[in-house]
Amino acid sequence: MKLKLFIVTLFLVMLSCKDDSDVYKKTSGAYASKTGEFYAKFPTKPNLSIQDNKIGADEFEVFAYRSTLGPNKIFSIEYFDYPGEMVKAMPNEQFLDQAVTNYSYAMASNFELDFKEPVNNGDLKGVYFVLQLKENPAIKGIEGMILGEIFKIGNRVYTITYHGIPDKRVDTFIESFKIMK
Repeated sequence: MKLKLFIVTLFLVMLSCKDDSDVYKKTSGAYASKTGEFYAKFPTKPNLSIQDNKIGADEFEVFAYRSTLGPNKIFSIEYFDYPGEMVKAMPNEQFLDQAVTNYSYAMASNFELDFKEPVNNGDLKGVYFVLQLKENPAIKGIEGMILGEIFKIGNRVYTITYHGIPDKRVDTFIESFKIMK
C-alpha cells in the first residue's frame, strides 16, 4: 500500500513540475523567467512548478520558482494573473494589503503576521511582510520565518518570499527582484 501511495505521489509531483527551460541565467548571475518577465538572484537555479487554481468560476495558473538550500531555506517567486475584473475592484494599496492578509491566512496553521509596511522596488509599489512561527508545541520540524514582498502590475501579482532560518543571501535575493522591460 505504501509503495502504491509513493508511486501515485511521485507521479503527481512529476505532473506539476514543468520543463524549466523558461529559466535562464543572466550574465549578472541572476536567474530570469521568460514568461514571468522577471529576474532575481536566486542562490541556485530555481525549479518551476505550475499549479491550476480557481477563484469562483475563473481559472488561472500559479507559476512558482523555487530554489532550496536544504529543508530550512526556501527562496521563492510566484506569480499569477488574476482573472478579469477582480483586480480592478479595489485600489492598488488596498489590493496589496488584502494580498498579504490572504497569504498570512494561507500560512496561518504555522505562522502569524508579525510586521508589514509599504515598500518600493524601482517604480513598483508593494508591501513587505514578515511572518513568524507560532509558539505551538505541536509544530515539529518547521523552523525559521517567512520574509516577503508582494507587487502588482496590471492584473499580475508577484510574491517574493524566503522561508527559513537566517541566511546572508536573503536580502540580496529579495532586493534583486526586478521586472524586465
